Order: sequence, then C-alpha cells, then structure tokens
Amino acid sequence: MQIDWESGHGPFTAPLSAAGSALAAAYAANAAGAAPWWGAAVAGAGLAGSHIAGRLDGASRGSLVLRAAAWVGAGAWCSWALVDGPWTMQCIGALVSGGVALGAAMTGERAARKRAAERLAAEAAAEERSLVAGRYRALAAEWSARFSRVAGIDGVQVVGVEMWARGGGFTLEGRFPEGGYTWRDMQRCADGLAGDARLPNGCTVEITEGVDRGSFLANVEIVNQVAGEPRMYPDDYSPRSYNDGLQMGVHRDGSEVAPECRELCAIVSARRGSGKTNLMNVWIAGQQRMIDALSWVIDLNGGGIALPWLRAWAKLGRPGQPPIDYVADTPDKVLAMAQALLNIAKARKPGYADLQIAADDDKIPVSPQVPAIIVNADEAAELYSTKARRDPTLRKAGDLLLQVVELARAVACNVMATALRATQDVLEEPQLVAQSGLKIAMQGDEREINYLMGWGDKIAPEDMPEPGTGAIKELAKPARIFQAYRMTPSRIEQIVAATCKYRPVLDELSRRAAGEAYERRWDDTAHLFDGSVQATATAVAEPATEPVQQAREGWTDPTADWGKPAAAPTGGDGDAAIAAADAAMRRIHEQIDEAAGERDPDLEAQARAIFEAGGLGYTPPAALDEAQRTGGDPRKAIVFETVLKSGPAGIGPEAIRDVFARLHPDLEVPHAATIGRWLGSDPRVHQPKYGRYAVRPSNGENPS
Repeated sequence: MQIDWESGHGPFTAPLSAAGSALAAAYAANAAGAAPWWGAAVAGAGLAGSHIAGRLDGASRGSLVLRAAAWVGAGAWCSWALVDGPWTMQCIGALVSGGVALGAAMTGERAARKRAAERLAAEAAAEERSLVAGRYRALAAEWSARFSRVAGIDGVQVVGVEMWARGGGFTLEGRFPEGGYTWRDMQRCADGLAGDARLPNGCTVEITEGVDRGSFLANVEIVNQVAGEPRMYPDDYSPRSYNDGLQMGVHRDGSEVAPECRELCAIVSARRGSGKTNLMNVWIAGQQRMIDALSWVIDLNGGGIALPWLRAWAKLGRPGQPPIDYVADTPDKVLAMAQALLNIAKARKPGYADLQIAADDDKIPVSPQVPAIIVNADEAAELYSTKARRDPTLRKAGDLLLQVVELARAVACNVMATALRATQDVLEEPQLVAQSGLKIAMQGDEREINYLMGWGDKIAPEDMPEPGTGAIKELAKPARIFQAYRMTPSRIEQIVAATCKYRPVLDELSRRAAGEAYERRWDDTAHLFDGSVQATATAVAEPATEPVQQAREGWTDPTADWGKPAAAPTGGDGDAAIAAADAAMRRIHEQIDEAAGERDPDLEAQARAIFEAGGLGYTPPAALDEAQRTGGDPRKAIVFETVLKSGPAGIGPEAIRDVFARLHPDLEVPHAATIGRWLGSDPRVHQPKYGRYAVRPSNGENPS
C-alpha cells in the first residue's frame, strides 16, 4: 500500500489525527507539570492561525466555524486533562465523543460544500446559456419560424446556436415537436430553407442528424466557403496510421474531411476537369504519411497518376523506399498485379490468424511489419466499362480485383477507384459500387451524381460550383459537400522528401504469395522515373488481344476486334456507320426484350441498310432465335445448369449472369431478358418466386 502524504484529511482520518495529537500533547504537558491554562493558550493560537489560513484559502463560513469549534474543544479538553490527568475514564470518553462529533460535522460540512459548488456551476452554466440565448435570440427565433414554415412542422425549436470559428456561417441545433419526425424530414426542405433565407448563390443549408433521433443540425452557409482560392494540402507531414482518417479536404463549416478507410473501398465519379486527378494525388499524399500502408497504382494511361511521385523520388536521389510500391500501366501488368493482390489476401487470412487472435479482433492489425495495401485505380472504365469487359485480359483483371473487394477487408487489402462517369456503361459491374463504403462525386451531371450517392441526399451540381468541390458519402451517413485540398508538383516533392524515410516494405509472407510478378514489378518501368522514350513507347503499345465472341446477339459488333486494323468500309463514313449501327442495335434489342420475340420489319430493314452501307456484317435476329430454339447456342445449356445447381429456392437472371461471367469469361454473357426468355420457354423450369427460376420438382434430381 502506498500512502499519499500530500492528501488532505477526510471525515475519518481528521478526527483520529486530532484526538491522537491532543492526547499526546496532554500526556507530555502533564508529565512536565505544566499549568492547565497552557492548553487553552495553545488552542487559542491554533484557532487564530487556522482562521487566518482559511481566509487566505477562501474557505467558506461553515468551514471556518467548524475549525474554530474544533480548536476550542481541543483546548478545553487539554486544560481538563492537565487538571485530572489524560488517562482518566472521563477524559478518554470525552475525547472519543469529541472525535466522533468532529467527524460527523466534517461530513456534513463537506456535503454542504459540494452542493454549493454544484449550485454555483449550474448558475454559471445558466448564465452562459442566457448570454448565448440573448446574443442570438433573434437569430434562433427567425430560424425556428423558418423551419416550421418551410417544412410544414409546427413547433420546431432552435435550442442552440454556434458560429463557425472560421466565419462564413453558423450551425443551429433544432428539436422537433412530438409526432415522429426525423432529420430526414427537414433534409428534404434544405433547398427551400436556403431560398426562404435568401442565401447568396452557392450557399446552402446542410441538414445532418442531431444528438438524438428527434433532433437535427443545420449548417447554414452565408458566405460560399467552397468557392474561391483552393486550400493547399496541409504542410504537416508527421507520421500517421492507416487506422487514422485519410485527409481529403474541408466541409463547408470548416471541419476536415478525413474518413477512416481501414475497411472502406472507395469510388469517385468525376468528369474531366473537375479535380479527379488532384483528389487521387491527395489520396496518395495521405497514404505516404501512413507508416503502415503501401500505395499501389493502376493507370492504363501510361501510369500517369504515379509519375509525379516517382519522378520526385528519383529527383531526390531515390532515398528510402519509393512512394509508389507497385505500378501497373499495361493490361498484362494490371492482370499480374490483381492476381498478386488476390494471392496476398488469401495467404494473409490463415498466415496472420494468430495476429487477429492476439489483437482480439476480426481483422489483422496493420503495422510497419504487416502493412496494408491500397490499390489506387485511376479511371475504372479501363477495367469495368462495357468495352473493356470484352477484352479477356482486362475482364479477368477486373474480376480478380472484385474478388479482392469482396474478400480482403479483414486482411487490409483495399481498392480506391475513380471513373469519369457513374453510368452503367462505364461501371458495368454494380458490385464495385455496392461494396464501396466511401462514395465521392465531383462536378458532374445530376442524374449520375444521384445514381452514385442515392436520390435521398438531394445533392445538386450547383452545390459544386468550382473544380475541386464535390460531395462525399460515408456508408449510410448523409452526403456532404466538401472542397478537396489542392496538390501541386512542388508539394508532392516536399511530401516525398519528408515521408520516404518511414515508408514500409511488403512483409515476407505477402511477398512470397505475390510471387514473381511482384519481384519483377520494376522491369520495363524506366519511363516512370526518367521519361525514357523507348520505355514509354513500349508501355503504351496496344497489347495483342485474342479474338472474342461478338458482343451483341444477332449482330457483328464493330468493336469486337478493337485494337486490330479495321477493314475499310465500302461506302460512307465508317465511324458514322458504326455509331448509327450501335443506335439501331440498341433500339431493336430493347423492343426484342420487351416484346419477347416480336420483330419490327422496318427497324430491321433500316439496321440492315446501315450495316451494309458501313461494310459491316449482319445476322438476322430471327436466325439466332431459331438457333436458340434448336439448342444451337451453347450458353443456353450453361444457363440451365446454373439453375439446376441453384436448388429449389431458385436464382434470378442477374445472379445467373454473374455466375456465367465468372465461370465462362471466354463467352459473351447473355442479356437478362434473353435468360428470362430461355428459361420461360423451358418446360423443365418454373418460377418458385417472382423473378427467380428453379427446376421443377418432378425433374429436379441432379443427374450427377
């Protein structure tokens, strides 16, 4: 046991100490033959000193009275003890009684002092609230009336007002009346609130969730905070962790945008010139400060996003470790990287199970010894667009990265991707969007922004007035407008110089799993460091592609052999013919899918003329249907086999397409409507539920 000699006495130790001291003093004075008045004299001196000390310390009146009573009692007892002797029964009994009384009095005095302190604190808080309410009473009343008027909810109260430290706006805390309202009810009126308040163009009212389900926060911007001069990336390059937030920019209210990406994949939609490349550089800058994360880059545009980082590193003399650990700038390299990353993810699960157990967590703890791997994929359309999915190499690489997204959360292998547009033709794989817990939309079309974010967040293009501004949504939280930090080559060079000394290296287990692809990752990459003309020409050369099956049923797709020299058209503008043929194909197939087999002779005749004018082949849809009815399409058997293995609960057309794509990447995936037509006309198949197909029970035995 350790004794705290500096601690003051309490209601138990103080009486014991006082009684013991009085008994010892009385015994010594009695043995020395002192006169009885000495006890009263010493007690009087102690009383005077205690009173002076108490006044200097700011003791309360009750405390001073208690001290005086204690000294008077002690002096009276000592004088009595000097007359009759301290060890008589009467003296000892009086001393014990006095000690108990002192302890009780101290307990009461301490409780009274605590109540007084609480009362003073409450009064101070009330005074502060009164001051704040008085200062902003008119503002609170104005917005209370506005909330009720615009939202149509009577009785909305503003219970708090906070002015932004950096100026330009304020935050209101609102409270709903009874009736089951939530912050979403007020969020739907955000534009109306801004209009009712006559806010300047570009300024908004941002509604977010409050302290409870019946409250909300309103961030009111009265000066456009995301317009004007961009904010440079902070010059603090101190070490951080992958478990910390990834700094990206600032919200309208001045708070920093720094989501934790430890378990979040990310997707960014941004049109040209909106700041997509700048945002990716901001991502990589944040990753450089993480002492437990490695940055990989996929960029089929010559590795452009990695160039300023690797060039800066080479300019500095290549100190420490490179800022980008792995770059894939050709289809073959992308495939090798994706396979290496998937191998690492699969190896880490059993290989680091003991680390997870020791950390008592369901994910491995990242560290400089076992770093996270973040793949920064610039322009996901190069992997997931309709055109890219026809290339076997890119399709396989994209599928492998999707497996990483689905399987590698716990083992710290992550993907952060960008795309020019958030449309189905650019992001054909919906799983990438669905599994991205972090979604960012920079300047773009309203429909595409809301396709990515969801229509419930009410994000409009006018909320992003300048390049570098956008909206960010983390999991189910509401989307919020922000301005990304500005990144320049000079700032990149500063970051590389400051962080290269604490960049980690890939752990041995992951290195073995990645294999030769990782060991040879710097082969033929001189162009990334010094701009070698020969290396650049090699890096951007079109890879040889294998012939692939036609992309659309019933048509010779003009892009099926993209990358090969095209035959000259027999007449007309070849590009115009291809575009017109695509448009005609889409119209015809839409009608085919909707009418389940009905044909429009006029449309077919128009399409035939367009294709023949452009020198393109044409296969009538009727001929394909005949082949399907006679079993000539091998894909029909594959679809039925998938249904057979799905069990009595059945499977939907989109799920069948996913299985088909993974098991048969060399074949064109049939359209969902085609799958539905095949299965709907197959007597062996029925629909146990709407939109799901299963083998009829009478024919349900698996022949295997």
